[in-house]
Amino acid sequence: MFRNILVISDNAILCRKLEHILKENREKEQQITFSVSPFSEINDFKKFLVSEILVLDLKNENDVQFIINHYDLVLSVHCKQFFPEILVKNVRCINIHPGYNPVNRGWYPQVFSIYHNLPIGATIHEIDTELDHGPIIAREFVEKKSYDTSGTLYERILDKEIELFSKTAKVILQNTYTTFLPEDEGNIYLKKDFNDLCCIDLDEETTSGKLIDKLRSLTHKNFKNAYFIDAESGKKVFISLHIEPAEE
Repeated sequence: MFRNILVISDNAILCRKLEHILKENREKEQQITFSVSPFSEINDFKKFLVSEILVLDLKNENDVQFIINHYDLVLSVHCKQFFPEILVKNVRCINIHPGYNPVNRGWYPQVFSIYHNLPIGATIHEIDTELDHGPIIAREFVEKKSYDTSGTLYERILDKEIELFSKTAKVILQNTYTTFLPEDEGNIYLKKDFNDLCCIDLDEETTSGKLIDKLRSLTHKNFKNAYFIDAESGKKVFISLHIEPAEE
């Protein structure tokens, strides 16, 4: 059984739901602490969480050593930081990932699932030294619809992550879970791939379907993702897609 558990995240709303699940499944002697990265505002998390909240930088050697000295399980919940080798080799680290490994490894899995027409889902897996690569504890597919945008698909993936963690929280905290290895190396997409995708080439020859898929994949609530460059001003012009299925 793990006794000192650290949750490190950059998603306050998801942490609020996980905090409830953790408290329902933990033993009295198990201590749970939440932490955010320097990318996040700690006050956003304090609005939602009752647990103690720290700020930890995984690029800071002192912070990493603090984690190694004080925790025996680290849960990564949409953490924007890469876990260093020294951490994953000294502490059990588990990731809740918004993609179906190994199909959707890396950044913004729902974006590339729509753009490349790949299956999508959620995965809970042990962290090793590669990105979204370690032994899998649980995974399930999420339905992807022809009219999904990145935003609508992402919301269903979050629901699936909560569902998966609800099913596995007890065995994870007790350290009685089992794992299996990914079938292959799969697909991995990095932040650079996302940034490259955002730029719309006005001279590119394509089909209507492919263009719609690209705009669907880059439309996520109010985020400014897809853009083209205005020829006269040289400035970015942002594009999003309003898509709505007809009522039955």
